[in-house]
Amino acid sequence: MTRSRTVSGLGGAAAAVAVVGLIAWASPAQAQMGRTDGSTLFRSYCGSCHGAGAKGDGPLAEHLRVRPPDLTQIAKNKGGTFPADEVRQTIDGRKPLPGHGGGDMPVWGEAFKESGTGQSEAEVQERIDALVQYIQSIQAE
Repeated sequence: MTRSRTVSGLGGAAAAVAVVGLIAWASPAQAQMGRTDGSTLFRSYCGSCHGAGAKGDGPLAEHLRVRPPDLTQIAKNKGGTFPADEVRQTIDGRKPLPGHGGGDMPVWGEAFKESGTGQSEAEVQERIDALVQYIQSIQAE
């Protein structure tokens, strides 16, 4: 069973359709091209909720039960150290971290694996690593 962000009302249905659409959207050629580019992956899979600037202000954010966090503040909120393993595990979602919320975010590890582009576990981890590196690169000073 795949966890997903809990949404409410008509906006919630639109948000759910948008997430499913994002997963199925990319053709195999497009998926291959952006497979390891963290910025492209972020825009494709994360931007609708977290926003283009990763501030938690994406177009679907207001329709979610829990507003997405400002991803540019992760290191600041962790005493100046970016917790790459924690971020990686949160994005993957298949082995949730205790105390890091419930099913408020899509389980991207599972979504990438089952996206229809035939991704191996190594390719899934490559995409997640690219997202982690991108998020680390946008941390506020």
